[in-house]
Amino acid sequence: MDILPHIFFRTKYAKLLVDIAKHDWPSTYPNFFNNILELLKAEPSQLVGLILLKTSSEEFMGIQATYESSRRKDEVLRLLQQYIPVVFEMLTNILDNLGTKPRHTSTATPPPSPAHPSSSPTLSQQLVTAAFRPDNKTLTKEALETVQHLFTWAPIQRIPPQIIRAIFSFTTVSSYSQDDDDMCVLAMSTVNELLYRKCTPPETQDFYFQLYHQTVDLLKEITSSANRIDSLDPIFMEKLSELLVLLIEHHLWRLESEPGFSAIEFLSPLFQLTMQLPTVRCYLCCLTVWASFAKQIKPDNAKKYSDVFITLITALLKKIQLTYNSSQLNLMNDIDTDEDNETEWQIFLKTTIEIIAIIAEYAPAETFGLVLSPWKISHDIFRSLEQNLDYQNPSLKLQISETERLCYVFKDFSSLTQTLTRLSSIYIDQASDGGQSPIPVMNSVLEKMLESASLANKAKLYELILRESDSRLITSFIEVHSQLLSSVKTLLTWTTQKNTLNNHTIKMILDLTLPVLRGNYNTVPSKIRHAAAHLLLSFTDLVFAPTLIVIPAMVQFIHIAPNLKFSDKHTNCIVNNAVANLLLKPWGELSQEDAVQRNLFIGTFFESLTKDFRELTLDTREDRMQNVVESVLPSLSVIVESCRHFPIASKKLLTASLKPTIQHGLFLFPSLVRYKEVSNHVLTFFLNVMGVLQQQLGVDETKNAVQVFMQVTMNERQPSSLCGLDKLLQILQLVVESPGNGYKTFLPGILQLCMENIYPLIVSQGGNSPDVFVALLTLLYSILLHRWQYFYVSQVRLGYSPGCSDSDAGVEHPQKPEQLLAVLQVFGQALLQQDMNIFRISLAALEDLNTKWKLYHKILFRYHLLSEFLTVLFNCLLDKSQSSLSDDVQMAVYNMAAVNFTGFYTTFLRKFVESLEGVSHQQQEVLLRNFQHNHDTDMPTFVHNLQSFVNEARHYRMCNIGTSLRNC
Repeated sequence: MDILPHIFFRTKYAKLLVDIAKHDWPSTYPNFFNNILELLKAEPSQLVGLILLKTSSEEFMGIQATYESSRRKDEVLRLLQQYIPVVFEMLTNILDNLGTKPRHTSTATPPPSPAHPSSSPTLSQQLVTAAFRPDNKTLTKEALETVQHLFTWAPIQRIPPQIIRAIFSFTTVSSYSQDDDDMCVLAMSTVNELLYRKCTPPETQDFYFQLYHQTVDLLKEITSSANRIDSLDPIFMEKLSELLVLLIEHHLWRLESEPGFSAIEFLSPLFQLTMQLPTVRCYLCCLTVWASFAKQIKPDNAKKYSDVFITLITALLKKIQLTYNSSQLNLMNDIDTDEDNETEWQIFLKTTIEIIAIIAEYAPAETFGLVLSPWKISHDIFRSLEQNLDYQNPSLKLQISETERLCYVFKDFSSLTQTLTRLSSIYIDQASDGGQSPIPVMNSVLEKMLESASLANKAKLYELILRESDSRLITSFIEVHSQLLSSVKTLLTWTTQKNTLNNHTIKMILDLTLPVLRGNYNTVPSKIRHAAAHLLLSFTDLVFAPTLIVIPAMVQFIHIAPNLKFSDKHTNCIVNNAVANLLLKPWGELSQEDAVQRNLFIGTFFESLTKDFRELTLDTREDRMQNVVESVLPSLSVIVESCRHFPIASKKLLTASLKPTIQHGLFLFPSLVRYKEVSNHVLTFFLNVMGVLQQQLGVDETKNAVQVFMQVTMNERQPSSLCGLDKLLQILQLVVESPGNGYKTFLPGILQLCMENIYPLIVSQGGNSPDVFVALLTLLYSILLHRWQYFYVSQVRLGYSPGCSDSDAGVEHPQKPEQLLAVLQVFGQALLQQDMNIFRISLAALEDLNTKWKLYHKILFRYHLLSEFLTVLFNCLLDKSQSSLSDDVQMAVYNMAAVNFTGFYTTFLRKFVESLEGVSHQQQEVLLRNFQHNHDTDMPTFVHNLQSFVNEARHYRMCNIGTSLRNC
């Protein structure tokens, strides 16, 4: 027999009974809760009793619960509080009883068919018979879910410890079969519900101490058997780790104050669990607990946990090394990536290193030493690799048996290098604060890293002739090579701060990067090349430019860099940015000859970089045009953005170099707009140019660019032309916000474009272009915020007293009322959208404009828009269409009503209430009377009255709908 319809009807019957009780209990339904208690007493009816109890808790005390008045809500809460002790006592008995029974029982005789001839049953009888006879698992599930919801609101001091023990009995995984993992998870979720509360009364100290002991017992039970750890469900581990984190974050301070508390009692099984868990997902859950614990430790107490931390770090370091943990690490996926482009191995390693770094804050020198020791060993083994290289006949002289061991060494060297680099800043800060100089140790580390990276550059194992079985060795070598380059980049920042970068180091870094970047595209792995590009970028940013520009290898690279074409286009962007960074950043005082030489370098570099783009014509094939645009403009965009904080002189040099490219881009744009990807790159480039170089471009160039974009947009009326419009609108916003009076030239055309072209296009597309709508709202808001004088002439220009503020509410009329009204109506239209982001941006913009310019007080707004906007916001509250923004909506209603409270109470409110559907005339009068009681004008009281009005109106509608249904 299909039980789903029975479950559905049973749930609906329960909901109906509770809805009736919500309004009629105890006045006309006095036995409602007593009936539930009676059902809970008898085993055959316990399931129904639990369903009714859970439904009552959800409908009476849930987050979405609504009442006709706060008085009724308080009454229901008071009534429920009386039953809490007996309810928890009954639930404890039910759980204890279920905990002693087998997990599964077979179903008895099935219930009779609903079509069986019999007398009409009562509603409560239908609830019982609609359910198939439940097995213990069904009953357990319902009992735990009921307790879980009760925990969301019941006072903690009234929750007996016995029920916590009863719940924990269902987390004993050894007593469950494999398909009962969901019961363990549900039991953990039920306990966690208690810990979500951050505010707990002082008298609950003993309660949480007992909860802590139950948790420790659970950890000991789990770790008592290796088989038990291996069978842990990942979801159960997530819930268990959540329990531990909540317990630590919210209650560790109170646990430490208990005389019988011992953190070792809790940390010992946690350590055992962390080290023995077989899956990465479960292991990461344990690391979350350790991170939480370390962050909660006060510096004064850190010393007593030092042994624990050192033991943990030692174990974690072994866990990430193949030398010690090959059986687990070899099974990890290091190929497939997640949405963040990370493999399972990368996540495992990164998270473990972060935990080590968090703990290292309490013992920096000891932790750094623990990592440095095995790192040196790996470094020495790596350096000995040179003895096995045959450069005459490119190959590696290794026995097959040695290959796997060398793979382990490479991988461990990479992992330890990454760990050491992460800890370096912590060690340096602690050593400096402690009066010890970290320079000798760090210089030694950097020197060894440079030596190893140089060997990797020289060895080029990826080019050697190896056996087919050695592919893992090549992969490991690429990993360690790229990691060494990344680590050198990180340590460079510290080295330059300490002025310890000598000519030898500079030459070594150039030898590490330039040959790799200009090497054979087909042989140098992209991962190594990408790391070298980042190192070069960081290097050019840190080293004084004239120091590098005299080095022949660097000069040669400047000339060839624009012509390098890597398979990874992002690497191209980084390399070009590194060269531009070197050429454009301040060079200090220059002689005329040096200045000419620098300008020549800049001109040659950008001419070569943009050559292919400037050679494009209107007749160029689409594929050629797309390839050129995608290779040139992203690099230019990155360069422009990186120069945002450069001095004006540097920006002028950049602008002069880019002017031909900018002009050619504007010439091509009308024909490029039909190619989606190409036009997107062009607009992104111009968005960066306008954001960084607009002042250097000048008014004429800016005007030319804006006119081209506006003309193209006006000519494109197809829905597909919405593509890229968000970037165009952002460009126009930058023009509007630019200081000076240049905006006067552009503003009429921009407003015409927005209101006559873009806005109608958005409306025709419905809600299919939220990004464009957001960009339009942001632009219009920027116009009103920064260029208010375009619509309202200042008081001074009108001849009024200079003492009058432009933002004072006055009787002045706007210069362009129709245009201003149309702009403001766009914000009103946005408030009708279901998209929360659009609604939020529109409402925030209106509120900000009111704060700055007293928008709501302006005559145009008061007479044409105030009533409409208030109506929209009231309906929003009544319909809960933007419930997460209800506080902002209420504040906006208050600010609009504050324009004229008398008019709001006497005119608007009555009209709005009379227009309400589903509310009787008598109910409308009640709503008006309650809201208008004292014509309150202070914000807290007004908002409280508004909330009561909304709740009562919603309640009346619900009751009237129910009445209509019953009359049908």
